[in-house]
Amino acid sequence: MSGRRLIGIDLAWGSEEGTDYYSPDCEGSGCAELIRDGDDLTLKRLDLLYSMDEIVKWIKPERGDWVVAVDAPIVIQNEEGKRPAEDEADEFYGPYQAAAYSSNLNLAVGKSRRGGQLLTQLRKRGGDLVESAAHLEGQRLVFETYPHIVMVELFRLRRTIKYKGDNSADQLAGQWELTRAIWEHLCGPLARPRLAVDDNLATLLCEPGPLPRGEIGRRVKAREDKLDALVCAYTAAWLDAERPLQGLGEVGKGVMITPRRRDIAPALG
Repeated sequence: MSGRRLIGIDLAWGSEEGTDYYSPDCEGSGCAELIRDGDDLTLKRLDLLYSMDEIVKWIKPERGDWVVAVDAPIVIQNEEGKRPAEDEADEFYGPYQAAAYSSNLNLAVGKSRRGGQLLTQLRKRGGDLVESAAHLEGQRLVFETYPHIVMVELFRLRRTIKYKGDNSADQLAGQWELTRAIWEHLCGPLARPRLAVDDNLATLLCEPGPLPRGEIGRRVKAREDKLDALVCAYTAAWLDAERPLQGLGEVGKGVMITPRRRDIAPALG
């Protein structure tokens, strides 16, 4: 049993460097919190937030112990090119169509480096960055993860699920494929830990009804962000339950941590 709160953040890009603002046109960040009781997980909160201040207040990092899994680069040291984490993602998961976008300081110019901002805020509240197995002892932990690789591992995919993009119909079809995989692999009787199916989870996973024409794109994107946040939160729970982990990248240069079930990449060092 764990008393820690298990949180997933699908962190969206912000605005100009040094600012953090809300705009109706700004993409939101999906935020999910799970509570673990033995092998059972309950979805406690699921929201879409916009500013860094909102996200930190939502996490409530001053309260109790927690594990926060972030879908965003949170340590970037390279001026150009890719981090070692992205190189290894390409090497091991490119064949599964789960290669990673480049992260470097030049690409971050002109936008808030929000992963680093969030890490700074959580460290101020006692958070320890997890980049290796030696960092797992803390009670308040934060780490970077990558939902596409998480899904390849946990759902035993041959290729990534296509639930992102610009076509709402294709996105809805991909989301339906993703939710079926969550029902089977994260909510099924063999899942450890196991997501309990309650009204909160069912609302997210069940096929949405007809959407207003002018809101289809926005609603589909919001659901995508929340699904990613749920997968991140489940990865935090996987770490909390001491299940096998792997780390892509180099300590000090950014490490993506994901579940390890298929022996595709090396175990967390």
